[in-house]
Amino acid sequence: MLKGFAYHGLTVSDLDRSIAFYRDLIHMKVEETYEAVGEDIEEATGLPGAQARVAMLTWNNRRLKLMQFLSPRGKQRFEARICDVGASHGSIRVDNVQEVYDDLRARGVRFMSAPVTPRPERPERKFTYMLDPDGIVWEVHRGEPHHSHIVADVGKGIALYKDTLGMKVDVALDITGTGIEIGSGLPGAHLRSIHMVLDTDEFLELHHYVYPGGKRLPQNRLCDVGCSHVAFEVEDVQRAYEALRARGVRFVAQPVHLTTEKAGVQSVYMLDPEDYVLELRSGA
Repeated sequence: MLKGFAYHGLTVSDLDRSIAFYRDLIHMKVEETYEAVGEDIEEATGLPGAQARVAMLTWNNRRLKLMQFLSPRGKQRFEARICDVGASHGSIRVDNVQEVYDDLRARGVRFMSAPVTPRPERPERKFTYMLDPDGIVWEVHRGEPHHSHIVADVGKGIALYKDTLGMKVDVALDITGTGIEIGSGLPGAHLRSIHMVLDTDEFLELHHYVYPGGKRLPQNRLCDVGCSHVAFEVEDVQRAYEALRARGVRFVAQPVHLTTEKAGVQSVYMLDPEDYVLELRSGA
């Protein structure tokens, strides 16, 4: 059903500040900016009166969509430990993690720790967690690009992403040790990681912290700062919506045509078992 990843979406509190961060410090390219207002965004998000400023950025053949909701005003604080169910992060692939860390830290960017190696047998997999101006977490690393969701029940995630959406389980890892403890800031951390893949170079991680057990975060609305979503490309949004809804998948609203974007784009937002927002798009 899924053709590939379309983009990683983030809701931010100040679009201009976030553009400056990702463009000037992370060296992403601003592809376009526009204002989303009207019945289509209201219907798509389930938010009456929805109005947002939007920027689409690109880097390394990947896309980041930044949204600042002018109306309604969502929660303005993003507070979550990296092990909390409902937390998530994207990834930024670099050639030299230490050099990037040293450069960005000298320029005032916040990190959760210095670069570490989570698996001693793979020293080349050095990583660190970076925070953007809203405290949104990014993994800076040398591995494959991915999106990570922190879940309470890996089995439910596999049931949706594999059995319903057609993704494949690539690897299943148990990660412990000083690397993940220091990187996550969680002494004694024990992480179970499942990689869900499509026929692309990106994948979706389902992370379950066996220890410490994180709290379950309240469900975010799309207008809440720090809310993230993964967008997938499908052949036909309406057909996908009808097939998935018949199988019990929950949706925010019915499919809509987005008049503020390129002609012919149709979109619908759905929820996974942990209430993560996923977007299905066609015609992009």
